[in-house]
Amino acid sequence: MKNKRITTVILAVAISLSFGFIQQEEDKTPIALIKKIVKEVSYKQIDAEDWAKAKTGVPLKNGEQVKTGFKSLALVIFTDGTGLLRVRENSTMYIYGKRDGEQLNKNTFIQKGLIGFDVNKQEVEEFKFTTPTAVAAIRGTAGYVEVGNDSSTTIVCDHGKIEVESLVGEKGKAFVEGGEALSIQKDGQILKGIISTE
Repeated sequence: MKNKRITTVILAVAISLSFGFIQQEEDKTPIALIKKIVKEVSYKQIDAEDWAKAKTGVPLKNGEQVKTGFKSLALVIFTDGTGLLRVRENSTMYIYGKRDGEQLNKNTFIQKGLIGFDVNKQEVEEFKFTTPTAVAAIRGTAGYVEVGNDSSTTIVCDHGKIEVESLVGEKGKAFVEGGEALSIQKDGQILKGIISTE
């Protein structure tokens, strides 16, 4: 009986260690790649203290950051082929991804600046953009997200439909469709309008 209990404990420890190893391996798996660089682009690994100069082909893992300088641009593609991000000048973003079986749920946190996106239709997987004031759920659309110096968020939808939720104030929800723009102010107020050709 005692040997059986010891065997059970050893088995439980082994299982928990193997799950921890699998999680560590998932954290090392790239979620995205830096496909193109124009001028000053840097990235920061999850456990690094300093920023490193980015090069074409640099893999981005869960929790890592990309930053662009003045008149600079970075193109970032997701490894599963679901989307492309255009990181415009003076922008900072974090890349997050979590596996759920065969699915890879993605969340890009935009700290500041402007990120253009072109996302393929998502059947089940989550594809989100988060800012200090909003979270936007993307199913398959193109447009851009801009975070101002006051943390206000502007979302422009070129085509498709985006669900947006305010994270401040009354925390309301709204939809923005092709040809529309939506702005969430720093107090949570939601403003919606039509975009012009310009």
